[in-house]
Amino acid sequence: MSAQEPDQPRIDSAADQKLLSFEFAAICAISVLAFCNISIFYGFYSYLTELGIPPAWRGPLLALEPLTALVVRPFLGRYLSLKNGVQFMRAGMALATVSLLCYPFASTIPVLAVVRILHGLGFVTVVAGLMGTLMAFLPRDKSAQGFGLFSATILLPYAIMPPFVEMLLPHLSSHGQAYALAAPLMLPAFLLLVPLGRRSRARAAVLPASHLERPGWSEVRLAFKSLGVMLLVTANFFLVAAHAIVFFFMRDFAAGIGAVNPGAFFTCANATTIFVRVLGGNLLNRIDKVRTLLATFLGLGILVPLFAHAGKPAALLGMAALYGTGMALTMPLINSSMFNISCPRLRAYNANLLMVAVDAGFFVGPFLGGAIMAGELGHAVLFGIAGALMFAAALCVRPVARIMAENEIQK
Repeated sequence: MSAQEPDQPRIDSAADQKLLSFEFAAICAISVLAFCNISIFYGFYSYLTELGIPPAWRGPLLALEPLTALVVRPFLGRYLSLKNGVQFMRAGMALATVSLLCYPFASTIPVLAVVRILHGLGFVTVVAGLMGTLMAFLPRDKSAQGFGLFSATILLPYAIMPPFVEMLLPHLSSHGQAYALAAPLMLPAFLLLVPLGRRSRARAAVLPASHLERPGWSEVRLAFKSLGVMLLVTANFFLVAAHAIVFFFMRDFAAGIGAVNPGAFFTCANATTIFVRVLGGNLLNRIDKVRTLLATFLGLGILVPLFAHAGKPAALLGMAALYGTGMALTMPLINSSMFNISCPRLRAYNANLLMVAVDAGFFVGPFLGGAIMAGELGHAVLFGIAGALMFAAALCVRPVARIMAENEIQK
């Protein structure tokens, strides 16, 4: 085979089986840059307190960005294909950049609401394009490893940005300035879209036409009627709602027990998650996905309520490492299970259904957490609810093993 130009995709059958490619690396790099502009909002609840926003409004404003994504994503997924995934990302990045630059000027409830809606619209469009493009370049037999590596890129900003922002804040007038400083991170992402767009178009040219067609409404209805699909979507919702509670309310709790850098919890948890996913990638392809998911959800259901009883920062960091290990397993295994039970034409749509669950979880989690804290029920109740959500996720994934086995028999 002759040498190919750097901006041309490998489209031969051997290359199709490779996980590590320019396309996959570009998608992961864009993911890192995109999630940097979300991970810095770990202290948004505290920022709303500093702005003097009434307690009853803090939860809704936290939840408004993911609520926007929740409303918009099902419609975006219907019109997403490999042909327009890069255009989705480009439009979303532009909206996200504008919203980040607006945060320093948003100090009232109406203006904050508009900025949060704009931010949610931009971010959901970026992620929809990312997921749709990822599906075209992900080998089926390495889907768990691929999702593990991809989700590690989502978590990397959560490990880096919170402590970095904590170090930066003393030199800034407010969190709003820190949010605006994340806007330039979109520039290298824009540059990566140029070669990725060329390779995506070339990839689309050699795929069967049936893989490129947008699913019809009848097929979308079938996806919603699939028990396995809906159970995985529901489990993902419970997982993310629990994680959102930990993410948005851990800072205040850690500071309350004397943590010098409250962002260190996220650094420890996400560093552990990344370590497990990167080194254990091949193992994720071989293990029993559903049984591992069930055991992990049960373990997280026990662990998360114990956060409230960590009397010292060192104990909390130890729990953070365990929490990171659990999160290292759950998300890639849910995504891989969805990939395996979906037909090729519905993979991108069903992947975005999982992201709808993410949006819903990030809406319900902070909204519920804000109500608990506004009612002064305390962190024990807060983390107890998060643990109960993990147990609910375990109940959802238990029947999926039987459904996947039945699908294999039918094939």
